[in-house]
Amino acid sequence: MTSGEVLSERKQITGWVFDIQRFSLHDGPGIRTLVFMQGCPLACKWCCNPEGQKHRPQLRFLSIKCVGADKCKAPCVDACPEGAISLSPEGKAVTDWELCQSRGKCTEACLFGARTIAGKRMTVEEVLAEVEKDWSFYNRSGGGITVGGGEPLIQFEFVLALLKMCKERFFHTALETCGHGPWQHLKQISKYIDLLYYDIKHMDPQKHKELTGVSNELILSNAKRVLSGKVDCEVIVRIPIVPGYNDSKQDVGAIARFVTESGGTMIELLPYHALGSSKYRQLGIQYELREVRPPSEQQMEKLRNRVKSFGLKEMTGVF
Repeated sequence: MTSGEVLSERKQITGWVFDIQRFSLHDGPGIRTLVFMQGCPLACKWCCNPEGQKHRPQLRFLSIKCVGADKCKAPCVDACPEGAISLSPEGKAVTDWELCQSRGKCTEACLFGARTIAGKRMTVEEVLAEVEKDWSFYNRSGGGITVGGGEPLIQFEFVLALLKMCKERFFHTALETCGHGPWQHLKQISKYIDLLYYDIKHMDPQKHKELTGVSNELILSNAKRVLSGKVDCEVIVRIPIVPGYNDSKQDVGAIARFVTESGGTMIELLPYHALGSSKYRQLGIQYELREVRPPSEQQMEKLRNRVKSFGLKEMTGVF
């Protein structure tokens, strides 16, 4: 196969991407571009990117931008092929989320940007073109690309091809994963990443299922392999600290013990925040953690000390 044929083959690989953020200073060293893949096997109660959970485009409705039928004549109502949009007594557009198929016809009709679609099918080349725009910043700062989501393992072929091409350009590469996917996929991808962020939410399988919708059996099985040296990249285990759910010294200590016994050396504690809660309203989803408040700095310091007591290096971060 010629190099031209290889390039042509790569161009045929497409994936669903719901966001690309440039000039990020988190999620890896230096200045980075974050690529958010759509689709996730988990549905964490605190997820700050709910638009990335389903493996397809998602309609977002910003009610504050809806001016009402008296000003715009509500073309979105007639544009929806499923008849999922009606008018309230006040003349505002109302979406029946059970009927909505997120086809995007209403977004084309909306004159004021109240309706948008999260998620776009892109080729590897198209994503790479966005990433390459900031190569000079990567070069100067030691930055690069971080692929997250959603869950990147859901779109294995796309992510593998993208990371291969990034390494060919000598970009620093990082992957954020919950580890819920085939080990062989994670192993293959790891050959093309410099840094792996591996999320562990809870050690108790039943509590993990209550919090995320799935058991942690596969996640912990893959974590043992990752932490025991079966990948060549640097590994940081991440724990999202959510008050009332997994923020006790016992909860964090159980994960720290597991990491130590598996051969890991670094944990990053991520304090909960509710910055993504408004997204749930835009997607017509109820946010279950409305009463939860971020952990105090005092609580976070106690948990950091708990991690350090196991001889682990604690990497302070945010999510």
